[in-house]
Amino acid sequence: MRLLSSILGVLTALVVLELGLRPLATADLPPLARPAADRLGAPVITSRQLEEGIAEAHFSSAGARLTGNSVVAGGPVIVVLGDSHVMAREISDEQTMGSWVERLARNDHYFVNVRQYGWRGASPPQYLLVARDVMEKWKPTEVVVVLDGDDLGPDPLNRRYPRMRIGADDSVEIVRDPHESPVAFPSHHHFTLATLFRIRWQMVLERSPRTVRYWLGAQLEQRGPTPDPKLVAAVPRVEVKALARAFGPRLTIIYTADVRAVGGEQVDQGEQRLLDACAAQNVRCLSMRQLMLAARRNGYVVRGFSTTTLGVGHLNAIGHELVGRAIWAAIRQETPRNTSVLAER
Repeated sequence: MRLLSSILGVLTALVVLELGLRPLATADLPPLARPAADRLGAPVITSRQLEEGIAEAHFSSAGARLTGNSVVAGGPVIVVLGDSHVMAREISDEQTMGSWVERLARNDHYFVNVRQYGWRGASPPQYLLVARDVMEKWKPTEVVVVLDGDDLGPDPLNRRYPRMRIGADDSVEIVRDPHESPVAFPSHHHFTLATLFRIRWQMVLERSPRTVRYWLGAQLEQRGPTPDPKLVAAVPRVEVKALARAFGPRLTIIYTADVRAVGGEQVDQGEQRLLDACAAQNVRCLSMRQLMLAARRNGYVVRGFSTTTLGVGHLNAIGHELVGRAIWAAIRQETPRNTSVLAER
């Protein structure tokens, strides 16, 4: 009888915990971003998380991170591409960099729509893979690619798929995951508690010694062979060339420097190579380092949340505002006004 009472007590506690967590976190991750299948007015999917802060985010059914602003019918489209910084599950829709770009543009009487796509752990090969879909689907007036330090080292060559191979003439070959299905949709889970447990367990495994992971039979992301240092040094140059070919004069590259609560004053090697490559290819390119340092001098840290270490992790709401303002300042002169919408207003 005691055993039965204990089992019922545990089950009741789990049910109460599950019901208590559901308003704070959803069981499923957001849908995979698929620009070719996206459209304005697509069904909306809600994603809640409490891993970094506590936030509710909204996505289109094709994985576009929504801005929380109304859609301007017939307005020109600006596309923002990036990794989990652009997915931005940690902040509300109105706090995202794309939302800031929309509001700032409309305040200046440029009635634009911003479509932002983020992939967890992505790097430039992912943006090259969807380039044709983005250009054909949206015919964007501007394409903004958001990069960070991981994009300028070996990761695009040997980490998550899609990866890239660099040819002798700086050509790029996209290497897709040999095990991926032609169309990848998120699996559907029913229990938030189970999803949060899996996320935490995955974080523990990623920090565990290799022997422990092997003993547990953990299926973790596997890196490819260590690239030649000369290839790694070429990554920023090759990425800029490939992105410029894919998106043409519409391209703007934003580098989100790793400025934490202390340090970060010095330009890192990959960043300098990126800036040099942008200058050589005549590509608009901006490092956020000085703007982030200036914000910190004024008492604002652009990374970290109430539930995480200050200055570490994804961009917070202040970081997104800073990036959004920098994007609009960089592309404002290149963005056409939508005169028909302006006349209607």
